[in-house]
Amino acid sequence: MLQIKTNIRFLVLVSILFLISCNQSATTSENSDKDTTQVVATGDTTSMPAYDLALDPLTVAGANAKLLQDSLGIKMFESWVKPGELAPLHRHPDHAIYVLQGGKVMLYSKDIPGAEKGIPAEFKTGEGFVNGPITDSARNIGNTTIKLLEVDVYRPRNK
Repeated sequence: MLQIKTNIRFLVLVSILFLISCNQSATTSENSDKDTTQVVATGDTTSMPAYDLALDPLTVAGANAKLLQDSLGIKMFESWVKPGELAPLHRHPDHAIYVLQGGKVMLYSKDIPGAEKGIPAEFKTGEGFVNGPITDSARNIGNTTIKLLEVDVYRPRNK
């Protein structure tokens, strides 16, 4: 019985010492994990398009888009256009697109030479694009629903 009491006291002592040492390490690591990176702010946002909520892709897409994440000045969303449907005029800042399900579109944009009256394009499943700011619209001229994963970046570029 005396041996059991001694073992219990020993385990309690070891547990207390362990908890104390864990607390001290956390305090030490908290101090060393602080970000000491210097941030230099500049007022230059000339490379950024003006944000217009009326032309936001999620606003104009209505029921054809689903917000997945909106954090740190970046929006990630899924959008889709059924055969014959039009993705209305919208504006992207710097952005990336991944084609989840491809198809054929007629792309309209004043920002792309020759696309004012429309240019045919094909989005292939698994294809990805990274683009700068653009205002565009598109009509699905194919037989499949086009599904896209889109990431719009609403913060200034690093120079």
